[in-house]
Amino acid sequence: MTSITPFLLQDSAPGELQDAAVELMQLDAALNAHIPESLREPLKFMLRVVNSFYSNRIEGNPTQPAEILKAQLNKEKDLKDDLFEIKHHIDVQKYLNQKSLDRNEICTVDFLKELHRSFYEGMPKKFLEIDNEETGEKINIQPGKLRTRDVHVGKHIAPEYQELTSLLNWFSNAYSPDRIFGTNRIFAAAASHHRLMWIHPFMDGNGRVGRLFTDNYMKHCANLGGYGLWSISRGFGRDVDSYYQALAAADMERQGSTDGRGMLSDRGLLKFMTYFIETALDQVKFFYELLDPKRLSERVDIYFEMRNRQAITGLDGSHLPKMRPEVKTIYKELLTTRTGELERTEIHGMFNLGERTIRTILSQMVDERLINAPPRKPVSLSLSPNSVEILFPRLW
Repeated sequence: MTSITPFLLQDSAPGELQDAAVELMQLDAALNAHIPESLREPLKFMLRVVNSFYSNRIEGNPTQPAEILKAQLNKEKDLKDDLFEIKHHIDVQKYLNQKSLDRNEICTVDFLKELHRSFYEGMPKKFLEIDNEETGEKINIQPGKLRTRDVHVGKHIAPEYQELTSLLNWFSNAYSPDRIFGTNRIFAAAASHHRLMWIHPFMDGNGRVGRLFTDNYMKHCANLGGYGLWSISRGFGRDVDSYYQALAAADMERQGSTDGRGMLSDRGLLKFMTYFIETALDQVKFFYELLDPKRLSERVDIYFEMRNRQAITGLDGSHLPKMRPEVKTIYKELLTTRTGELERTEIHGMFNLGERTIRTILSQMVDERLINAPPRKPVSLSLSPNSVEILFPRLW
């Protein structure tokens, strides 16, 4: 029998932490409700990029946001390895977002293996080998396979590999969403992140797999319907030292008879859960304020005013051209329309312009990645990589 505290129950958690969990659920619901419908899918796409940047930054990937956005803008195929790693991580998130997931599979061994396999399959050789610092041996990473040797990472000595099956079965049962209710789901999301990292099921990639797992647990099991419009990896990645310190606190063995009944410290777990929930709350608040309709509208005005003055430099270093005033009108109408889309007939009705002129305007907006305008379908909003820094400041 595994003797580990899965998470601190609501009844035993400090009142401040209970309040923070309630506030997190309320703000997440508010963010999900008030986001302009036209921005929902474009922002989820951009958040996958942000998520990938920060999750890989934690692991030492030096790629800068401008490089990622440029690759997205130009659809580059021949990418350097570090940029390929980030793009591959984005693709895995997209695959998981499109996949029909049963919440009861999120904590299973098979799902964890799928996360690992999805990330590592198709990766360059350099990412499929790690060095044994003690022996100099090259160790091959097998996508989707549990580790078959003992490891230690920094000060953390992971459980023996022979224990993985029983530990992961415990993990699957302990965090099953059918057994957890109310704010305990938030507490379980926090604790499960640490417990998976502590188990360390794979030879490499445990950090990214752990954060992908947490993304899916928050979305499908913790009743956070707005998750995907905000990212906890952004919070982890903006202060990596605090993230690692919080994980290390929960790694501690039990400190005496008043520190819980399991083999690990309950006080250490409380420190991590507090860090996790405060980080999540900070991120929801950031995105809630970022998407405030009045402030967003003001930033849209600033963006197009700067475009008209040719004061914006594109990711390739060139000054972006002026745009017709109708472009801003269409863009702002798309931001506020209830469905998030406009029919071409609606756009024609907004201006006293000929059809050819309207087609030219829409064509420029498509070229600038400001809209999507597929043939015989409604026009919808897109987020141009060239506009992100102004429309969504401090995203990185």
